Amino acid sequence: MTSSTPPLAIALLGALLTFGQAAPRAIGGEDDLAGELPRIKPLGPAAALGSFRVHSGFRLAPIAVEPHVTDPVGLCFDADGRIYVAEMRGYPYPESVPSGHVRRLEDRDGDGTFETSTIFLDGLSWPTSVVPAGGGVFIAVPPDVLYAEDTNGDGVADIKKALFTGFGTQNVQALVNGLLWGPDGWIYGVSGGNGGDVRNLSRPDARPVSVRGRDFRFKPDGSAFEAISGGGQFGHAFDDWGNRFTCNNSNHIRQIVLPARYLERNPALTAPAVVVDIAAEGPAAPVFRISPPEPWRVVRTRQRAADPVLSRRLPATELVPTGFFTSATGVTIYRGTAFPPEYRGNAFIGDVGGNLVHRKVLSKNGAEFLATRADKDVEFLASTDNWFRPVNFANTPDGTLVLLDMYRETIEHPASIPEPIKKHLDLTSGKDRGRLYNLVPDGFQARSAPRLSRAGTADLVALLADRDAWWRETAQRLLIERNDPASVPLLTALAESRPNALGRLHALATLDVLNALTGDLILSALKDPEPGVRALAARLTEARPDPILQDALTELAGDPDAMVRFQAALSLGFDAGANAIPALAKIAARGPSDRWARTAVFTAISGRTLALADALATEEGFYSKPDGRAWLEELAVLVGAENRPGEVQALFARFAGPAEAETDRARALVLGLGRGLQRSGGSLREALDGPGSDALKSLFARAARTAKADGPYAGRLDAIRLLGLGPVATALEDLPALLDARQPGAVQLAAVQTLGGLSDPRVGPLLIARWKALSPMVRREAEEALFARRERQGALLDAIESKTISVSDLDPARRKQLLASPDAPLRERAAKLLVTETGVKTDPEKLIAAFRPALALSGDRDKGRALFLKACATCHAAEGKGTDVGPSLATIAGRAPEDLLIHVLDPNREVPPAYLNYTLATTDGRVVSGLIAEESANSITLKRAEGVTEVVPRNRIEAIASTGLSLMPEGLEKGLAPQDFADLIVFLRGLQAQGPPAGTR
Repeated sequence: MTSSTPPLAIALLGALLTFGQAAPRAIGGEDDLAGELPRIKPLGPAAALGSFRVHSGFRLAPIAVEPHVTDPVGLCFDADGRIYVAEMRGYPYPESVPSGHVRRLEDRDGDGTFETSTIFLDGLSWPTSVVPAGGGVFIAVPPDVLYAEDTNGDGVADIKKALFTGFGTQNVQALVNGLLWGPDGWIYGVSGGNGGDVRNLSRPDARPVSVRGRDFRFKPDGSAFEAISGGGQFGHAFDDWGNRFTCNNSNHIRQIVLPARYLERNPALTAPAVVVDIAAEGPAAPVFRISPPEPWRVVRTRQRAADPVLSRRLPATELVPTGFFTSATGVTIYRGTAFPPEYRGNAFIGDVGGNLVHRKVLSKNGAEFLATRADKDVEFLASTDNWFRPVNFANTPDGTLVLLDMYRETIEHPASIPEPIKKHLDLTSGKDRGRLYNLVPDGFQARSAPRLSRAGTADLVALLADRDAWWRETAQRLLIERNDPASVPLLTALAESRPNALGRLHALATLDVLNALTGDLILSALKDPEPGVRALAARLTEARPDPILQDALTELAGDPDAMVRFQAALSLGFDAGANAIPALAKIAARGPSDRWARTAVFTAISGRTLALADALATEEGFYSKPDGRAWLEELAVLVGAENRPGEVQALFARFAGPAEAETDRARALVLGLGRGLQRSGGSLREALDGPGSDALKSLFARAARTAKADGPYAGRLDAIRLLGLGPVATALEDLPALLDARQPGAVQLAAVQTLGGLSDPRVGPLLIARWKALSPMVRREAEEALFARRERQGALLDAIESKTISVSDLDPARRKQLLASPDAPLRERAAKLLVTETGVKTDPEKLIAAFRPALALSGDRDKGRALFLKACATCHAAEGKGTDVGPSLATIAGRAPEDLLIHVLDPNREVPPAYLNYTLATTDGRVVSGLIAEESANSITLKRAEGVTEVVPRNRIEAIASTGLSLMPEGLEKGLAPQDFADLIVFLRGLQAQGPPAGTR
């Protein structure tokens, strides 16, 4: 379901990878391509079983195959063990007559094979997910979420109703999916990347809810729909304790750590991240496929085979792009008992491009998990059959995993395959095939078939303590749907009898949904020996302003489990009592370097920021350490963003007054106050005019000296940023001297960014005057500064007219921005200048011809590394250098020469939603741009080259729009010779997938 390598990565380095190879034989050779692209024949269901290499002690047991099931991408079991399957038969093209189905399968004779197949609902366009509810199912069918039910018992839905609509449909591989019941009685889903403005059809008066960059949840009765934290593509899972996971192309396992509702509580807080990649090996981890390369991939990736040395030395299966996650899908946490105990809580992830299933072991790592490869140098399951496409998984009533095999000849976005190759393929091949397998251990014995639709209330309550997750969750769902008052004493008794931790967890959660939970049960749960139960109990205190509960909640500030402390910090935000701030300070002191603990604490202190700053000052030596100073700076940001003059002055007086003016602590605090005040539309100069002015003068004078002196980067960068908060005249006098090629690049960038943040009209001409001396890296950020304010755009047009700046220096998105300016005179002037100066666009085919001599050259790795640092490191990291804006380079080392060349020379030909450049207009008159790296309830984080990030509060956004273009600029080939590319390819070939940079966990 997912595309292979993201096109941004292809675009940034595609051509660089291309030029070290021999020329492709057949860019236009139709006859040659026809001979090289034989179709792959499918294996019948019986023969396919022989293609699998499965982990020792396990086997695959088919439970349904074509024609009983076709193109399965999502499934669920109803209360009686029947399977509902979402069949995406129309992949990958829009259909004039939709052919997608939801199919119902039954195993009537109990032999483990679902031999009865009924089309439950047909005529669906790209159904992706299905979840049971009431007597029917919810179905994700973008742009809708439907409810369908069979009321007359014939197996065919006679009720079909859209409850929500507005999910995006523009990219077939970024559709809404992943519907799952949550432990709180809501149904959760993944927006998939297309986003959308979703309308609740049950509440026509309600405003549409944007799900761009976020996931969602809704109440099954349709009464509520919310955007929540998230950000996956195809795959969604809960673990036993309610933690959520997702995946996205190479980002094969991600944890959604920070729920949006806590961020919404503190509007001054702009958290830069809510989701984290948790793979120990890094997002693009190595994988070990055993399938041969598809012929079309061989043609598209001829780079290795064309190398005279490698073609003689390597076997054919190694002459193709393999080895790393590129199409992760269906992440699922195993939660059954049929497997040996060490498998419980493992994550299973498909890679449809590699025809394999990968397994991860999860371990606690502070407030997040660490996911580590479980099987050394081999995958848990892999197939030699290219048609095997493991798109999804589900926990079963038998305590096993069911594996969904879409079984397709090709899974790839049509736009990712060059037209000359695509003519010889049928991307719909396999729409009449599909397999469901039960992954079972040796000696497996099936449980009795469920018949829970007829189970009594007492039986359902007892099942909440079952060891298999399917039985617990199905019983909980039915108890919530029935809302039987007789269940309350039984649930209470279960919580009190404490048969096992998961039984207690489900009893408490079910009572909460039924509005029957007592404070005594919560109080007991806050002291439970199981951390997961304590964390749930902390959440359950939030809607109950009981002083006894709140006092007990504060005791969790000293909990030995970091995840419990994290949840306690989040939940303490609902406690207005006197004990909350000391408890939050205790959590901070326990883990000052824990970024999640810091954010959790900050969500909880709206209106109480100064109180926490004072409380932390009583923790011995807290602010004297680097981690403590980081807390102080962020606290100052919050005080500034709240912009209460008395608190701003009080914070400054306590931590940066005359006695502290020369300390690192004072510098951190002033930087934080300045950032926060800017967010709120205020000014540090105005806020501290008066008693603090003398101390500020001393601080700014020291900053001016530090910024210009040779010294450690960190101190100089902080000093440069401080100058942007002081007198404008000082900044305009001292900062331009730092726009010098002899200064380190980081210093130049900081100077440009600081100047760009000033509103003075002299900034534009000043940057333009130094334009020719700026490196391409610094020019990119200078361009951002010039476009940030309208008057600077006028100065830019003056420079273009005077030939100081060439139109070719501007990327297409910037030219488009000028030509679409809302300022009519500026727009008219831009139209004349840009049309005159732009001239005829370079023909990409001519560029290919111009650089083709590089294909026969050998390269030098050291020179290639130097070129990488110069041309690629602004957006990519390798060997400890560069920045992580684009995806891992290791995943694109084998892309096809033709394909890569097309993408780099025409980067805007195919740009997925996740890699579009956006422009934001702010309420203070600025315009900022970049990729949307993160969206939270309170802010949008933009990311640009050099790893520059800008967090923009939502309440400061006046307008937001996509440029429709990639962040990647055109013309990366300028100034480079064929030999440069030959050198670079040698360097890039040696790169491996790496774990996250040090210090990111």
